[in-house]
Amino acid sequence: MLLALDVGNSAVKAGLFSGDELVRAFTVAPPDDDAPAPAHWRAGLASALADVTVSHVGLVSVVPARTDAVTRGLRGFVDAPLTIVEPGLALPFALDYDTPDTLGTDRLAAAAAGWARHGRDASRSVVVVDAGTAVNYEVVHQNGTYQGGAIGPGPVLMRNALQGGTAQLPDAPLSLPETPVGASTQTALQNGILWGLIDSVQGMTTRLADRLPDTPQVVLTGGWGGLLIERLSIEATHAPHLVLRGVRLLAERNRT
Repeated sequence: MLLALDVGNSAVKAGLFSGDELVRAFTVAPPDDDAPAPAHWRAGLASALADVTVSHVGLVSVVPARTDAVTRGLRGFVDAPLTIVEPGLALPFALDYDTPDTLGTDRLAAAAAGWARHGRDASRSVVVVDAGTAVNYEVVHQNGTYQGGAIGPGPVLMRNALQGGTAQLPDAPLSLPETPVGASTQTALQNGILWGLIDSVQGMTTRLADRLPDTPQVVLTGGWGGLLIERLSIEATHAPHLVLRGVRLLAERNRT
């Protein structure tokens, strides 16, 4: 089995793969960044890995300070080689990005999986939208070149910014009201945040597609991918766990 890890701000997402098949996906709480021996984090993995033998680990992290804590927790617990995703790896596309050292490796993994699964065989451009804490857009040209994309705030960040930057706006659960006309301050906030997400994704994907020579395959992933696939009026496909699939693809491609 290959264990793919996606180390995020609020959780570590994990997937167990047999070949390219995702056998199991699960989430564990992240370790403390400065934990000398993150035994509690290892305990969180133990039940999920109790019945499998891990032969390889792939890891992507958007929290560099947490990467060391995760790798320390794996030592002696998972006896397998580790591949940390970074732009210098062998990739399934050419990288045409001015600042590859600043390219988020979760973006790289999502783009790699989106291209390999939805664009490469058909020589079709791909636009990947990973909607989570941030909303990341990745553009892969039909000629197999990663061109970059865009980054915007996700719903939680938008809600936090509204609460922190205003004096009277209340907290609001992030669920979509039945009508976009909010009859209360709470529903007005919910509409502004969630319809704002939907409309911004619709507009940005259209804008990005206009820069490509063909009609791209739009691939939605991330925690808000399910909401988007139900509400967008453009052709798209929903691909949960796309980042984990990209971690597996890049780890396998760079196995030594």
